[in-house]
Amino acid sequence: MQRLLGFLLLLVFATRAEAQLPRPQLAAAQAQQFEATLDANPNDLAARSALLDYYFLNSDLNPAQAIPARRRHILWLIQNAPASELAGLPAATIDAAGHRLADPTGFKLASDAWRAQVAKPDTSAMALANAARFFKLSDKEFTISLLDRAHMLDPANKEISARLGDEYALAIMGATMVNKNGYPLASDPRLIQSAAAQQAREALNTSSDPYALAKAGYMLSWQGAVLYYSRKLSFDPSPLAEGALLRAVNLAPGDREIAYLMDQFREMQRQKPASAQPAAQQLAAAPTVPRVSAEDLKKVAVGMKREELLRLGQPTGRMAVPEDGHLMETYQYVNDGQRLGRVRLTDGVVSGVEIP
Repeated sequence: MQRLLGFLLLLVFATRAEAQLPRPQLAAAQAQQFEATLDANPNDLAARSALLDYYFLNSDLNPAQAIPARRRHILWLIQNAPASELAGLPAATIDAAGHRLADPTGFKLASDAWRAQVAKPDTSAMALANAARFFKLSDKEFTISLLDRAHMLDPANKEISARLGDEYALAIMGATMVNKNGYPLASDPRLIQSAAAQQAREALNTSSDPYALAKAGYMLSWQGAVLYYSRKLSFDPSPLAEGALLRAVNLAPGDREIAYLMDQFREMQRQKPASAQPAAQQLAAAPTVPRVSAEDLKKVAVGMKREELLRLGQPTGRMAVPEDGHLMETYQYVNDGQRLGRVRLTDGVVSGVEIP
């Protein structure tokens, strides 16, 4: 049972690693000021970004207010700044159903607007990638075609490759709902047999893009485990994940980001029970993962390698972000509700330790 719990905790770490860093929340008065700013200067993307976060993340806001405001800002982005970074963020998407901010009318309007944009012959790679982000759950075959076009225009763009890998994984799993942190909530068995799913499976065997393959493998490993062990997916996608990651490593053997994703996959495999049902019975006597204490953290020093750090025990939270060609990680440690500290790593080596 302890090993099963450790595996589930590792999936939580993966979810946090995929999540965006939190941003400060606006007050209602600040939101009104930003709306006034946009009335005077509609091209102020910083103000529009702050408002999209406000309407998307503020759970206290009445949906009757948030939904039409989100629709207005998202439609403006699609029509006026389709290639902007903001147009490709989760806050700039609309779902037709499934949660409190679902907006079927807005979804139809935004879908039509994106389709009009991508039909233009001079559509940029990032505009295509942002359109793909919008359709990634509702039309996976169309999404893959958009990302293939974007990749042809900008084959060296790692972000486009990563989004293509994400979509391969979503198509193979038939995922129909994913929350803002990337945590999968539902899968449709019919979509597992779709043309998009078959296309994605073939791509895992034929693609020469190591970043698409590595991201597909990583997402299949942790998102697939969430769906499989919650009985929302009928098959274990980890063999597909391993094959994709192995191909990625062979294509780019010295790449740190790909190596990190492979390490994460292997760690999940080490923690993973043989099957969901017998795990509680068979693994009850498995060795427990040590809990990190305040005294343990005092032993951590700049220059320590990740492997040495993890021998002390697993962190209670983990975030990994590629930055300027380096892999930046932050480990959080909490014990019995008490915050013990935080450790930062750069390329697998401790670069900072914060102890209260």
